[in-house]
Amino acid sequence: MKKQLQETVLELIVQKGLKFTIDDIAAKQGISKRTVYEHFDSKQHLIETIVDDAIEEVKQREQEIFHKKELSYKQKLTAVLSIVPSGLSFGDTVLLEQMKRFAPNEWIKIDELIQNGWQTVQKVIERGIKNGEFRPLHVPSVIQLLRGVSMAIFDPDYHTHNVNSLEKNVATMVDVIMHGLINEEE
Repeated sequence: MKKQLQETVLELIVQKGLKFTIDDIAAKQGISKRTVYEHFDSKQHLIETIVDDAIEEVKQREQEIFHKKELSYKQKLTAVLSIVPSGLSFGDTVLLEQMKRFAPNEWIKIDELIQNGWQTVQKVIERGIKNGEFRPLHVPSVIQLLRGVSMAIFDPDYHTHNVNSLEKNVATMVDVIMHGLINEEE
């Protein structure tokens, strides 16, 4: 039942942002509010659980990619940098802004991941340098560059002026990081 409630909340977030209510959840599930409260203490608890699950998904997917022996380090780096949580549409401009304003503790968790969740990326880059796939660059500087780009892409203020989805913005970021700006065909 908990997973069904979380899925319903995700649907409501897509429709209403964070302005959904416990009544909305109960009505959509065809259950009483009391049943919702048997599984989650509050709307905040629901949001917290969804954000925690999304962060855990990112970390798990990073590890799965990192341990795939059939992938080159270039493929691993591309895949890890391209991860966007499947459950939550963090790319929705309204949701990003609402998370920062109405769920500040959850926004802090997301921001913490963006600021400090670079261990797997660092290992991929270091091993890619060691085996010759990547140029020998100062890895802490590369991580700082990636951190800055990610912070900018996840910034709700950026999304108020940009019509692209988060997925499209992340894909552009990864493309520029992996291939640069120079058109090699010329």
